[in-house]
Parts: sequence; structure tokens; C-alpha cells
Amino acid sequence: MKIRNFGFTLTEIMVVVFVISLLLSMVGLEVIRLRRIANEMNAQANLKSIATSFEVYAASHDSVYAPTDEDDLQFLVEAKYANIDFISQGPTGNFRFLAGSISPQGYDIRAIAVNPLLAEHNYQIVTGAKLLRSDSSASGDTNFKDF
Repeated sequence: MKIRNFGFTLTEIMVVVFVISLLLSMVGLEVIRLRRIANEMNAQANLKSIATSFEVYAASHDSVYAPTDEDDLQFLVEAKYANIDFISQGPTGNFRFLAGSISPQGYDIRAIAVNPLLAEHNYQIVTGAKLLRSDSSASGDTNFKDF
């Protein structure tokens, strides 16, 4: 009488494990790419929010973009922007927001990537809520262009 063996060979198991690990690595790379995109979209949204605050302030203060006296400095605090920089961290964060310049004539705010692995570009928003982007996420890259 012949005995049947219903198990799998080592080669078959190794092929299945290889295929599963290949699929998981492809999914992992896609998750990293999507996280990078989400980080950048969050930075752009934060910059647009800050720019909107400046534009609303200018609209109600005769086209003056920043306060000229100490009493109006609360505006900058409410706009999440004081004399210090702040860092947006979390699943869709890791950008440092810095003031290039804030004056009654205009503003220049930058979003610089804290971790270049989580972002491909740095961003800048200037007077008129014009959003610009650099070619890389290096902290020293300040060559911003339209995109």
C-alpha cells in the first residue's frame, strides 16, 4: 500500500515566503511615499493658513501686513507665528516654519523639512499668498521657484 504525503516541500514554502516578502516591501515603499506626500501637503496647508492670516490682517488694516505697534502683536500669536519658529510634528509634520521676513510691506515664511527622508521639497509663501517650492529638502536649499 502506498502512503501519500500531503505536506509542502521546503522549496515551495521558500517561494511563498519570498513572494509575500516582496509584496510587503512594495507596500512599505508605497506607504513611505504616501507619508512624504502627506507631510508636504500639510506644510503647504500650514503656510496657506499663515498667509491667509496675513492677508486678512492686511485687508482690514489698509494693506499693512504686519503690526507696527506692540498692541497688535497678538495677531502674530493667533496666526501661530511669533518671533520664534515652530515645528509641526506628528504623522503629517516634521517641517520647521521660519520667518524670512515679516514687515508692514509684506511677509516671507518658509517651511523647511526637519527630516529629508519625510519630505522631498522645502516650501515658501510670500506676500500675496504665492506658494513657492525648492528643488530639494536640504536645510540650506533656499532656491525657491514656482511649481
